[in-house]
Amino acid sequence: MLSQDFLQRLLNVSLRTLSLVSRFVMLFALAYMLTPADIGLYGLMTATIGFSVLVIGGDFYAYSQRELMSHPKEEWGFILQHQGVAAALLYVVLLPLNGLVFVFKLLPDCFILWFFILLISEHLAQELYRLLVAMQRPITASCMLFVRMGLWVWVLLPVMWFAPTLQKLETVFFAWFIGSMFSCVAGIVIVWREVGFWKWYPVDWKWLRIGYKKGLMFLVGTICFRALFTADRYIIKHYVGMEMLGVYVLYMSMAMAIVNFMEPAIFSFLYPRLVSAWRQGQHAIYKKVFRELSFSAILFSIGLAVVCAVLAPLVLQWTGKSIYIGQQHLLWVLLIMVVIYAIGMVPHYGLYAFGADRIIMLSHLSSLGIFILMVALMVGTWPFFAVPLALIGSFSWMGGVKLWFYLRLKNNHEVAVVVAR
Repeated sequence: MLSQDFLQRLLNVSLRTLSLVSRFVMLFALAYMLTPADIGLYGLMTATIGFSVLVIGGDFYAYSQRELMSHPKEEWGFILQHQGVAAALLYVVLLPLNGLVFVFKLLPDCFILWFFILLISEHLAQELYRLLVAMQRPITASCMLFVRMGLWVWVLLPVMWFAPTLQKLETVFFAWFIGSMFSCVAGIVIVWREVGFWKWYPVDWKWLRIGYKKGLMFLVGTICFRALFTADRYIIKHYVGMEMLGVYVLYMSMAMAIVNFMEPAIFSFLYPRLVSAWRQGQHAIYKKVFRELSFSAILFSIGLAVVCAVLAPLVLQWTGKSIYIGQQHLLWVLLIMVVIYAIGMVPHYGLYAFGADRIIMLSHLSSLGIFILMVALMVGTWPFFAVPLALIGSFSWMGGVKLWFYLRLKNNHEVAVVVAR
């Protein structure tokens, strides 16, 4: 008989796979209906919104959700209330700064309203998703994710297909917003019922200061990490042009689907257990979960990369655009990058469980330096391949640094506790 854990994981993976398939289908349908330049602009918009979501959140969740996983359910109300206060203050300070995207003409001015609407709705939906994962409700989180990422796609595509006048990016942004808002409403209701015990606590400014300090440390590292997947698009646009950026966006989406699949299948199931086991001193359980995390990450990343490499030519042929079909060697490079990235998440979650936040931050910061250096050295000779090769170099460095520090800390409980403090 199949275990309940296996069935839950299978359902979670199925929901997440359906979300990914939905976005996959949408991207290839857009590649068929829109120009490569439009696909490039769509990639810039999504990457910039993703980066801005990090900025307005301040990565405060990295502190608050580790607290959530380390405390009994009776204390969740306090933690979530203070996370809400922290988010409101961050909005006041950081949301206006995102207008610099349009001051520096990184995106067309006609997208300014859509940018801020999608930024706020995506941030709220992402925070609620993370809360449900931290509460060990991955199935519910994946249902929310499907509403946010996939469900609206199946309404959007027939509309665009049968109404050619609506074949434009604004139609996609409107459907995206509706999906995010439905996800937010559902998430708020579910989290409210999950916590159950609510009351208003006096604001603990000391707790907030600790959270901002920890969040800032994570934010520096996360911004450096996310900058790799934002700057890459702007660099390619500058050196190669918007049409080739459209090719890059399509291939990168195919490659990153591997990580997006592994997140619900492996990471969202195992990392809360990893953190809880370490924090509660259950070292035998921690070692068992970490071994499962390591084996699964290696096996799935390599296996899925092979599957993607085999199926890609068939899928790209359907678009009927030679510009996508003739650049497939770029995809093989991106698949190597994604495998390195996925395996590097194993020591990352180990360090996160230890509370080794400074090490994580420094590894991300230094990897951005590696990326910039490699791009600067190669872009004159290989303008199209400088970015993916630099990503391979930066993720190899990042994963190597994390692994080296993890191996130093894993057998030394006293050192791990000092780092956590």
